[in-house]
Amino acid sequence: MSEERLERIENHIVQLIQMVAQNNKAVLGLEQRFDGLEQRFDGLEQRFDGLEQRVASESEANRLRHLEVMGQLRNANADVDYLRNQVSKHDMELHKIREK
Repeated sequence: MSEERLERIENHIVQLIQMVAQNNKAVLGLEQRFDGLEQRFDGLEQRFDGLEQRVASESEANRLRHLEVMGQLRNANADVDYLRNQVSKHDMELHKIREK
């Protein structure tokens, strides 16, 4: 082989080594970014789990508050009905007194 040819092969090998080094550097960077994304995703997953639990507990609390408010409303309606009956009864008694 001629010296010129050997030098070209040597230059190509140097280029190839540099290209492999650049590829390795890029792969390492991508691995690090991927690891960072995985950690962030795990953090988001934990936050969503926490939110799901909060929503579930708030939903249960809302259900219980709803039942309590409905019970109070029923009691208020019963009180209004009672008061209506009492007013009606008193009106009748006043009417009878005025007729005398």
